[in-house]
Amino acid sequence: MNLRLEDVSFAYPGNQPIFSDLNLTIPLQGWVALTGDCGVGKTTLAKLLVGLLKPDSGAIRYESNNGTEPPAKAGYLFQNPDDQFVHFNIEREVAFNLENRGTHPTVIRQAVQRILHNNGLWSRKDNSPHDLSGGERQKLALADWLVSQPQILILDEPTAFLDLPSRFELYQNIRKLIDSGLGVIWITQDDYEITLADYVIELVEGRPLRIKSNKYCPAE
Repeated sequence: MNLRLEDVSFAYPGNQPIFSDLNLTIPLQGWVALTGDCGVGKTTLAKLLVGLLKPDSGAIRYESNNGTEPPAKAGYLFQNPDDQFVHFNIEREVAFNLENRGTHPTVIRQAVQRILHNNGLWSRKDNSPHDLSGGERQKLALADWLVSQPQILILDEPTAFLDLPSRFELYQNIRKLIDSGLGVIWITQDDYEITLADYVIELVEGRPLRIKSNKYCPAE
């Protein structure tokens, strides 16, 4: 499986283009690290991939062994999990995405219970997300998306607010999700996190912005 960008261009209103005629194939068979200096467009690219932003021109396609398919279901974890929460109750928070999709209430209850148990949060289901520790909040933010079974998960510097034990727990959880078939794109500037990745894409500032890649992920 791959995400393919074809001649993608994007600029914020009144600004110079961040991407111009960008062509890139992103593998989704493992852990993909998206790195580069501050301000080169990492978060912008991630938001384009999940549909939070729309390209000015070009196309973003999801490809599988069966050919080109409609855009894959994708989740996006913000750097600060508090920016993602919309409810003051953990159980309702995790149910929110499924409720928005019109999922049957019985299916929602079963899915939410399973996800909260799997992430060690079931006993806190009646609490507010803001009662949780930093590591627990990141687990909740992850649960928000996993309950809807995405094909792709993009994490925007998710360890920025975590202590070391919480970071390593998140690394382990993400690797398990990848092993189960989830495609993961992890935005980071951390050298250690880059070594964890199966593929690395480095954004380099330029006019237009170009893609520099290491040997693991050839750009086009």
